[in-house]
Amino acid sequence: MTTAAPLAGIRVVELGTVLMVPFAGQILADLGADVIKVESLDGDPNRQVGLGPLPDLSGVALNLNRNKRSLAVDLRAAGGLAILERLTATADVFLTNLRPAALEKLGVGYADVRQWRPDIVYCRSHGYGSDSGRADEPAYDDVVQAASGIAGLSERIGGEPGLLPTVLADKVCGVTIVYAVLAALLQRTTTGRGQEIEVPMFDTMAAFTLVEHLAGATTIPPLSSPGYDRVLTPHRRPHRTADGWIVVMPYSSRDWDRLWEHLGEPGHRSRLAGLSAHEVKRLAPQMYGWLDAHLAERTTGEWVETFAMLDIAAAPVATLDDLVEGSARELGVLRPADHPVAGPYLEIRSPVRFAAEHAPVRPAPLVGQHSLDVLAELGIDPAHARNLVDSGTVRTPAPTPAPTPAPAEDEAR
Repeated sequence: MTTAAPLAGIRVVELGTVLMVPFAGQILADLGADVIKVESLDGDPNRQVGLGPLPDLSGVALNLNRNKRSLAVDLRAAGGLAILERLTATADVFLTNLRPAALEKLGVGYADVRQWRPDIVYCRSHGYGSDSGRADEPAYDDVVQAASGIAGLSERIGGEPGLLPTVLADKVCGVTIVYAVLAALLQRTTTGRGQEIEVPMFDTMAAFTLVEHLAGATTIPPLSSPGYDRVLTPHRRPHRTADGWIVVMPYSSRDWDRLWEHLGEPGHRSRLAGLSAHEVKRLAPQMYGWLDAHLAERTTGEWVETFAMLDIAAAPVATLDDLVEGSARELGVLRPADHPVAGPYLEIRSPVRFAAEHAPVRPAPLVGQHSLDVLAELGIDPAHARNLVDSGTVRTPAPTPAPTPAPAEDEAR
């Protein structure tokens, strides 16, 4: 039996580009909200991130824009902002990652939007907090990784700072936007009032980094410099096996004891005797060094079986190819889907599993695919809507050419 999704009946206006806000919009759309992606006539730049089956549907956009509807409108054209105003008056949530100065210049700051919908939950996210004096500085994922201390963590281990090869800040901030919006929506049910939310990227990622790394610097005066020792050792790394790489994490003294017993290392076992859990963790870097020699003697598969038998957490190091072709498909994270225009593709399944079944995933829209539908819902008559398209204020997709039929067998000869 199909039931309504958790956020069914909630309308979200997504005025965001690239990844952070669109990722938040994707999660809200997966939860059942009616997310209307308001994009420029050229489309969100995420539509050109990497390869894809169509010019405005990159592989990134196929999943990032799923379950959304697209309204392509030039907000600077005559009548463009009026469309956004009419749309927002019907919405519950407004998401944006435009910087404060750009929001005010365009006329879509919180004070403006609240005039259109007094109980709107308005969430904006940009590099730095508006109370910092740096709110209008440009900030992207790489810059925020550097500013928030994440890039510097690599220097503690390998001597040089480094960027994580994933857009971590954008995605963490996207998730933070979602939980902030959900909390504000819940509060609105009891108070009847919306509010403005700000999710600065620097604040979000600095707090994220310091969860474990504030450590001994938490107290005043500090007991030590910041940094969580267990993860700041060069021995915390993938280890080479006879035919590949593996990550293993004996976490407790019991794990290490079982491991040394299995490997026939009574000397190592005796060193653990009587040590506290904290002392065992401090000894872990040295024990990983002892373990290295053993790991090189067997294959990754043999070690996976051994660690499973010992109930010690371990996993082979998967490449992106391994992930896409293997475990992500086997475990249902990736599944084949069919886009009505782009054709077959791999859909990234939402990691949230609800017991109740909800409506199937709706494929990512083309630029402006729902422009006329949304205008009709706003009470704009078809003639006026067509004028908006003809004047270049609103975009609709170009007609998709019909596929060329295969030649008949006799013609093919």
